[in-house]
Amino acid sequence: MKQNNYLIPRRSFLKGTGVCMALPALEIMGPAICHGTTKTKNTIPLRLGVFHKGNGIDPANWQATGKEDDFTLSKNLEPLAKYKKDIAILSNVSNQPKGDHYGAMPLFMTGHQTRNPGYSFDQVIADHVGTETQFKSFQLSAEPVDVRSTTLNSLSYDKEGRGLFVERNAQFAFDRLFRGLGDTSVRNELSSILDAVKEPASSLMKKASTADKNVLSNYLDSIREVEVAIQKQEQDGASRPHLEKVGSEVIQLDDFPSKMKTMVDLVALAFWTDATRVASCIMALESSRRIHDFLGLKADFHWSSHFERNKKLTEEFNIANTWYVHQFGLAIEKMKSLKEHDGTSVFDHTVLLFGSGLSHGGKHLGANLPLVMAGGKQTGLNTGKLLDYPDQPPHANCLLSIIQHFGVQQQEYSKSTGTLDRLFTRGA
Repeated sequence: MKQNNYLIPRRSFLKGTGVCMALPALEIMGPAICHGTTKTKNTIPLRLGVFHKGNGIDPANWQATGKEDDFTLSKNLEPLAKYKKDIAILSNVSNQPKGDHYGAMPLFMTGHQTRNPGYSFDQVIADHVGTETQFKSFQLSAEPVDVRSTTLNSLSYDKEGRGLFVERNAQFAFDRLFRGLGDTSVRNELSSILDAVKEPASSLMKKASTADKNVLSNYLDSIREVEVAIQKQEQDGASRPHLEKVGSEVIQLDDFPSKMKTMVDLVALAFWTDATRVASCIMALESSRRIHDFLGLKADFHWSSHFERNKKLTEEFNIANTWYVHQFGLAIEKMKSLKEHDGTSVFDHTVLLFGSGLSHGGKHLGANLPLVMAGGKQTGLNTGKLLDYPDQPPHANCLLSIIQHFGVQQQEYSKSTGTLDRLFTRGA
């Protein structure tokens, strides 16, 4: 008698006409992840998510205070209060005395302030862990292209220093992750990706355990939520006045929060479906000129970063920065809500890095970068900590620590002089 004939492969998909949709981990997937089988290391893989916010910060409103295990969040970091036990705030990392917008994103991703970036740390990791997924890595941006420089538009660079493609269109990102770019006419005929996979999903439900049914239901609801959000954006955009009218009503910045949430959700869903294990999202470009009028702000983001001796700009800059921290908190929240087959969450198996390649926005400093890491129970990240490094190690030491934690066997990276102690409590 054939054993385990109910099992399906780990890399299984729901397939319908013109649609191929990845699935989250389920109990009925191969023996390597089923209960009662021999436990294998990292059955649910470790993931890396990088979230970048440009233009630096106001140190007076960013820096947490207190001791390593007993600290107080700053005004900017207050949105992370409910996740205080899930985060590690890094202080005095990076010894770059002078920064600039054009070199800040490379500093954040490579530990080297330059306008000619090399191999970014996320791609070192992606080349090591990304061989089993549909996408070795996935790059998103909530911001449009800034034509002044490649280094203002990309976080990720391959071994040859070539900037990797960044998806800025939420619909295209969704298609690539969950539909494939197939025939446009076929996609247009489909009222919903869920309609296309209704029959195979129903068949899979019949095989599923009670736990799997809960995971699948949660998964399909989340896909629907993202899809509806994207459709709403398209409808809102279609109703805008013609661009030639050049009225202020053309620039609908009220749509930006919903686009940001969509991009954040796509990162979480990409991890959950194992479409990729390495993803990045540019929340705000370096030198971003965005006006956050949905927050009641009037100055553009870059201008407000030059806030010295201007009370109004200081207030606006800090409101915007606090909002971006809140978006990072929403990423944590979304990943916590997505459950794996064993009852853990996506967040439990994900290491997140949030921050900027500039510290003081107005003075363009590259020392003591604003860096927050987050990770769940299975990541080995030393969370609930304010980790201060008074000797100001280079940021490359932080990046090398993360690289090694993902199993890459190398002792140096960029301008590293070692690794950061206390950042991780154990191996992943």
